[in-house]
Amino acid sequence: MDTSTWATIEEIVRDLLIFVAFMAVLLVALVMIISMLPADNPLKRTLTALSYRVGATAAVGALAIPIEPIPGLDAVYDIGAPILLIWYWYTFFRNMGRTEPEKPARQIGP
Repeated sequence: MDTSTWATIEEIVRDLLIFVAFMAVLLVALVMIISMLPADNPLKRTLTALSYRVGATAAVGALAIPIEPIPGLDAVYDIGAPILLIWYWYTFFRNMGRTEPEKPARQIGP
């Protein structure tokens, strides 16, 4: 390959890195803005639920490392963990349509 081809590849990689960095900054800014919304905002509730599910999925993956060497327990884990994660993620998508916040209880009296 000649130098002009390498220069073109370098420009493409540079532009892609700039794009990825900009999108990462944009994502962080949006998450911070959404976190400042009121608790009953549907977007904030969805982001919170999504964060819990991503954290639970990461925890299940991290828990697999110390469990795998234990005979018997690893088989239970290999079957049970995916079933629980599928159910947990299913509840997320099932509840996506129910974005109406719970109504606070009525106060009686002054």
